[in-house]
Amino acid sequence: MQFLGAAQNVTGSRHLLEANGIKILVDCGLYQERDFKARNWEPFVVPPDSIDAVLLTHAHLDHCGLLPKLVREGFKGRIYCTAATSEIVQIILLDSAKIQEEDAEYKRKRHKREGRKGRYPDVPLYTTADAEACFPLFSRVKYRKSVDLGNDVEATFYDAGHVLGSSIIRVKVRQGGQERIILFSGDIGRPDRPIVCDPTVFDAADYVFIESTYGDRVHQGPEDTKKE
Repeated sequence: MQFLGAAQNVTGSRHLLEANGIKILVDCGLYQERDFKARNWEPFVVPPDSIDAVLLTHAHLDHCGLLPKLVREGFKGRIYCTAATSEIVQIILLDSAKIQEEDAEYKRKRHKREGRKGRYPDVPLYTTADAEACFPLFSRVKYRKSVDLGNDVEATFYDAGHVLGSSIIRVKVRQGGQERIILFSGDIGRPDRPIVCDPTVFDAADYVFIESTYGDRVHQGPEDTKKE
């Protein structure tokens, strides 16, 4: 395992699993904190063309927002996610690309007017065309139906109860006559909410990689929330 983002910070989720000779990237998110935005411009630690598959937990920008850059720089594998996530991601990436283009144009004009250079290049991080290039790579999966990733590695998506289409991803690796179960939580929702289902509960796994944005807080109960 390599943690390429969202480690000791919140955004930029990117976790690389190498198993049985294949490389699987779980999420490919954009850094959104001001102090870390420069990292979006850095080269990927692993060459994108060496990654075999991307598994997306859900359609928030900090989990999917760097996909256009990944594809532009050589990724040619499949991007696995639920149908709802696929639909929402396409909207989000097009919106993000438009913002990137508009921001770059604004900075270009401002820096020219002021006769200076900014911290980042005066070009978009990625364009609308880069975002659109991702769409043919999406493979939609159903909850609780396993996807064969090759080399005795399979992934199964379960409802995370976070947003529409969000998933906890269970990866099974068979090696040397043994099986290892690895869970990637993505962002986990709260139970007893309208529209989205409760997050799936698991009773066993060998390794669990869990988000902890609110790990040091105690949420108030639903009744107190309703009263507010």
